[in-house]
Amino acid sequence: WDQQIAYTWASNRWVMPAAYWSQRVEYPDQGFSADIFMIDSNVYDARDPDEDPEHNICGALHSPDTANCSAAGGPPSLSQCKEWFEKFWQRQQTWLEGKLQQSTANWKIVVTHFPCGHASSWYAGLHRRFGLDLLVTGHRHDQELWAHSPQLGGLTCIVTGGGGGITSEVSPKGHATSNSQYGFFDIAISKQQIRLELVNQEGDIVKKGTVYSRGR
Repeated sequence: WDQQIAYTWASNRWVMPAAYWSQRVEYPDQGFSADIFMIDSNVYDARDPDEDPEHNICGALHSPDTANCSAAGGPPSLSQCKEWFEKFWQRQQTWLEGKLQQSTANWKIVVTHFPCGHASSWYAGLHRRFGLDLLVTGHRHDQELWAHSPQLGGLTCIVTGGGGGITSEVSPKGHATSNSQYGFFDIAISKQQIRLELVNQEGDIVKKGTVYSRGR
């Protein structure tokens, strides 16, 4: 964590100045702006030490009993790890709600690790109350477009998780969703709309979506 943050100042490509942060992007020649908010959703992988040992960043199986991350600002022990992440998530929620409310940008975008479907009611509320326009996520090793999702109160969300490992969620051949396991999203932003195109491992555009401006 601290190494990832510190690497920001050792690289001309890597940008992660904090565990959660925001960036204003201005397009002066086109007359619009975007506020992009990066948040840490690892609370959804933080469980009690003996629970789900292979998918638990607070798990005891792969951590020594004396594990202590307090020197880097993290949990002081395994027993306090889950609670630490819960409080950390709560602080981020308060921060993000305040930032979204203050934002004067034409577009408001959130980027986080855990995929579309986590904290659905909260994100739906951010969309409804503060005008969140787009949620960009990963975690699952596939490509998903949740266009104007009812589960998210009409918010559009994408999962672009093909870069996290050599395995996909299902085989890239012979399955109903094989054509969207690997690939990327091409995102084109203008003052009027955000155009989303899911490009798969064959170079084919298999899904499209558009988010329209609310006229800010």
